[in-house]
Amino acid sequence: MGVLTEGTPLSWNEIAPVCQVYRSYALSQLIKIFEKFKDHHGDSFLWGDELEFVLLHFDHSKKRVQLLLKAHEILPRLVETNKETHDDTPSIAWHPEACDFMIEGVPCEPYGFLPSYLNTVEANMTLRRKQAQEILSEQSDCEYVINMSAFPRYGNGQFIYSSTQDDSQEVAKKSTYYPDELISPNHPRMKSVVVNTLARSQSPPLIHIPIFRDTTTPSPFQDLSFKQTKGFRDDHIHLDCFIAGWGCCCLQVTFQAQSLTESLQVYDQLLPLTGIMLALSNACPIWRGYLTDIDSRYEVLFQTADDRTADERERSTLSSRCSPAPFYLSDEHNHLNDISLDVDENVVSTLTKHGMSSTLAKHFGHLFVRDPLVVMKENLHPEDDTSSYHFDNLNSTVWNSLRFKPPPLDDDKMGWRVEFRPMDIQITDFENASLSVFMALLTRVILTYGLDLTIPISQANENIVRAHHRDSVRHEKFYFRAGGDDGESSLMTINEIMNGNDKFAGLIPLVEKYLNESENINSDTRVTIGHYLSLISKRAAGILLTDASWIRQFVMSHPAYKQDSVVSDEIQYDLMWKITQIANGQDTCPLLIQPRMKTNTQLNPE
Repeated sequence: MGVLTEGTPLSWNEIAPVCQVYRSYALSQLIKIFEKFKDHHGDSFLWGDELEFVLLHFDHSKKRVQLLLKAHEILPRLVETNKETHDDTPSIAWHPEACDFMIEGVPCEPYGFLPSYLNTVEANMTLRRKQAQEILSEQSDCEYVINMSAFPRYGNGQFIYSSTQDDSQEVAKKSTYYPDELISPNHPRMKSVVVNTLARSQSPPLIHIPIFRDTTTPSPFQDLSFKQTKGFRDDHIHLDCFIAGWGCCCLQVTFQAQSLTESLQVYDQLLPLTGIMLALSNACPIWRGYLTDIDSRYEVLFQTADDRTADERERSTLSSRCSPAPFYLSDEHNHLNDISLDVDENVVSTLTKHGMSSTLAKHFGHLFVRDPLVVMKENLHPEDDTSSYHFDNLNSTVWNSLRFKPPPLDDDKMGWRVEFRPMDIQITDFENASLSVFMALLTRVILTYGLDLTIPISQANENIVRAHHRDSVRHEKFYFRAGGDDGESSLMTINEIMNGNDKFAGLIPLVEKYLNESENINSDTRVTIGHYLSLISKRAAGILLTDASWIRQFVMSHPAYKQDSVVSDEIQYDLMWKITQIANGQDTCPLLIQPRMKTNTQLNPE
């Protein structure tokens, strides 16, 4: 979502001359933040999740499902619904996303530190789905809201239900398959990011996704619409614009630490887990109507969010704006930052002179080599020195797998935070709650037992590459530090990392140990957490499937599938209706969730 501030967005031609001025404002604000909050200590452990939803329209008579461009209609209703306070019902904050078929819902208030909050997450997620569905159902019995990481035929055929063109949204993005009307009209930020990414890079992106080769898939497979395009590759699907990737949905979890020092510790220990959790959450095997050889959205985001010029892409020291977390932040882990990246040395020098550690300053020095993509005319120059808008805006338009979030300058109630960003959204509230609660508990385990999971950045990046591979949970090995004084990592399966082996206890047994040693966990909460851990344990062991593996299996066993890698409208309709039924509790899928995994969650902590 990022920073949503109303105003008149500047074009890239207007932004380019003022980039350095904008960065100077952002740097001044960062210095003020650091000086104000560097010694702040004692914030409560608070955390929250962000869920992104997709709106669908089903035509049962034609066996067709399409993306529903209706977010601009239902968002005002959702916002209004949550203005009314109810003592027994938490409020939800609803926000626009990049596309008009997407909405984002987050709890208005973060989850607290008490264990009983862990038993409210799933109920809160269900509440969000229910609120949106009730509004859709008022007008039609064919419209649904679901959690789906990537719509299977997004960019193929008649995939949009509403085609009302808004002239104010026309942008020169020159996409073959993704019309401008997809872009959310709810906020000027969305359009500005799309337009300015293209303008800065000076050329449209061409995304390559390897085709899944089945028995009758043509050899070589050729995506003929792009045959004459520079960069065309045989045996690959191609996408050609920013919103091809930003039409995907994800699950993000943010944690507030007690202090700056603790936030750096949490960040550094979560960084090696980005690839591991990406693999466990894989949910995207289909792109533009074809089965592909990847299982996640993240590689597509790397390519679609790339605003680098041709010259910048020649350098290995500057990556896409959406990429793996570039650095560890603590000085003690600086030796593991083994990849050379561009940094603004003047920024590093300025920050260290103000007392910031050299490694953290280097992180921000890398951030400040980026140009601002979204600048509102009314906010180009700060009105006073009480806001950190310029820094927050710059920080929120770099989409790494982890985001380090200093407190806003004008909010003394908010502390140092770490946002965990790699995971694909899951089909059900149960799965999303399982992953979210597991990550929250893992931060407690890391701090309680002093775990050191750090590995070289190059290995963490390689883990993310491997996580994309088809059925990576069952077939790949990942770099992981299993303990020992030598600090060396080794290649381990996801099953070994989660459930343990003869050298490492396993992350899930460590969470179980923490729970067994904790007090004040009521029986309902303990049962719920047990089911969540069981899901992750069995998925890691290959007993249960990832969403991506189940979707792939559904397609390949469908009567209409011709073993040619093509996902037809009919197959997509049956798949999406099955997912909708599962998500709403009207159908089951024991390959994803075992029948005994039933929870009794509450909207409010006991």
